[in-house]
Amino acid sequence: MNEQQARDLERAIATDPRTNELGIRIQVRGDHLVVSGEVASQERRATVIEVVREHDTGLDIVDHIMLSAEPGPGGPDHEQIDPRRS
Repeated sequence: MNEQQARDLERAIATDPRTNELGIRIQVRGDHLVVSGEVASQERRATVIEVVREHDTGLDIVDHIMLSAEPGPGGPDHEQIDPRRS
């Protein structure tokens, strides 16, 4: 997968009616496809990864998607999701 294909995959995630996520970034690092950005829920995160898998890049997927947290007394917070390979 080259950089143009990575941009095309970002566009697919942004326009897929299941996701409509504009802030997801795709990077190719060797034989890994790194998916990063921020989404509102665990379900949305799973759907983004599902869309990526549907494009069958042949690369291992590394999930660096973060979940947005509701602002609490200390302000906005983020939860880091551990990377995993598919």
